[in-house]
Amino acid sequence: EITINLAKKVNKIDKIFVSSDSKKILSIARKNNAQIIKRPKSLCNNTSNEFESWKHAIKYLKDKKLIFDYFLSLPTTSPLRKKKDIMNLINKFSKSKYDLLLCVAKTNRFPHYNMVIKKKDVIQPILKKAKGLEKNNILNLTTVGYITKPKFVMKSNNIFDGKVGYIKIPRERAIDIDDFYDLKVARFLLSKKNNNKLQK
Repeated sequence: EITINLAKKVNKIDKIFVSSDSKKILSIARKNNAQIIKRPKSLCNNTSNEFESWKHAIKYLKDKKLIFDYFLSLPTTSPLRKKKDIMNLINKFSKSKYDLLLCVAKTNRFPHYNMVIKKKDVIQPILKKAKGLEKNNILNLTTVGYITKPKFVMKSNNIFDGKVGYIKIPRERAIDIDDFYDLKVARFLLSKKNNNKLQK
């Protein structure tokens, strides 16, 4: 619902679709005047490839004779994004030659010393420090937004199959809900944000 309401505020978005197999989610979409795409159950489990759900949505719309120039994905896992983040994404992509544009944020974790892999009863670095791997050029991928063209999605296997650009999002707006802890943090930050609005 948060994502749909934000999308409605972006005047460059012509149509809003919600793709899901959940009756509850599709009901919320209808209630908020978004159009629905019934996603196959095979694309709705924890290991499903989101890129394949993009392909399904594009094919579904093309079969309905709905032609569009840009495909913008706003996953519901980033409820702290702002309208200006999406506008920046759209504006930069429309003036660029990228195949796909996504959102990143600064990170406080680095794969060569913050992240390890367990092998039997010992741990080892995931990645040894390599040339060019510096603190200032490692970024976190976020789910704030992705924009591309339908043709690129249909001919590619993943988001990195072409020339990929990015815009930076402040870390406080870049939370990506992957588990219950992330959900609790997002709810806390949203309640704090809403309280600040009420106080103003």
